[in-house]
This record gives sequence, structure tokens and C-alpha cells, in this order.
Amino acid sequence: MLPFSSITYQEEALPESEAPGEPEVPSKESPLTENGESQGSSTEFPAADSQPDSQEAPTISVDVDLTTLSSTMVYAEVFNMTMSPDDYIGKIIRMTGIFTVYQDPETKQVYCGVIVQDATACCAQGFDIVMPENAVYPQGYPPAESEVTVVGELQVDRSMEEYGLIFLRLENVTFE
Repeated sequence: MLPFSSITYQEEALPESEAPGEPEVPSKESPLTENGESQGSSTEFPAADSQPDSQEAPTISVDVDLTTLSSTMVYAEVFNMTMSPDDYIGKIIRMTGIFTVYQDPETKQVYCGVIVQDATACCAQGFDIVMPENAVYPQGYPPAESEVTVVGELQVDRSMEEYGLIFLRLENVTFE
């Protein structure tokens, strides 16, 4: 058991329009007083799936959206993923981090990952990324050491578990 409780990611990490249960989004119309005047200003939220570029990306249903959390909470949730990976296997994760790439000089095999740091950048957790089959290195990859937002299905590589190591990886990834 972890020394702190898990984040209820379904309620805190998803945009209000996707959260389960009754939405708690304030009405665009403020309540009126008896004389018909507004009691306060209305609050409007931008569309959850709005993107700055003109290309329409396919809408992907996300189970755990780390991009909506503070850096401290992101690190806490990623720590939970590493300590209790079975709770996250098969979930669709959205995260922002540093894209890393390594090409083995002998085999030419390319390995990719995304590194998530805490608020002070002293601690980091990494996820392997399984790049799409049609991605060609380096043209089809983000620049090394660039900040990326990635969405993918979390899986666990247990091939080194006998040595006390497991690796988290994101499969079926898309970059936003």
C-alpha cells in the first residue's frame, strides 16, 4: 500500500464535459436578482478538444489525463502507475514530457521514451514509447529532447521482473 491515496483520475483529470455523473460546469447564464440584473459574471470554458493547429485530430477517449494536473500531482500519479501498474494496464493515458530517443549503434534499433519530471525537475519517471509502424527514424519522430504530448495505451513489460524491474510502455501512440 502506498503512503498516500490514489488520485481519483476519473473525476479530477478529465475535462468537465467528460467527467462521470452530473457535470459541475457553471451555467453560462448567471442567476438574476428580483429586478432582472445579473448576480455575477458568467464563466466559460474552452472546448476540451480545441487544438491550435488547423488539422482536426481524431478524438481519443482518455482514461487518465495527466496534462490537466499540476506537476506535483502528475509526478504522484506517475509514481502510482509505477507502484501499481496492474491498476492502469490497458488505460489510455495522455501526458506531456520530454521525448527521448536512442539508436543502438550496432543493431540500428531505435528506442523511444517520454520522461515526466516533478516540479523541481530533480526526479523523473520514464515510459517507453512504441512508435507507430509507419514512423521512419528520424523523419517520422519528434525532435529528441523536445516537449511532447503523447496519448497511448499503457502496457507493462515484465521481461526483467525476475531482477525486480518492470517497464511501463505506451502503445498505439499519437502525438498532439
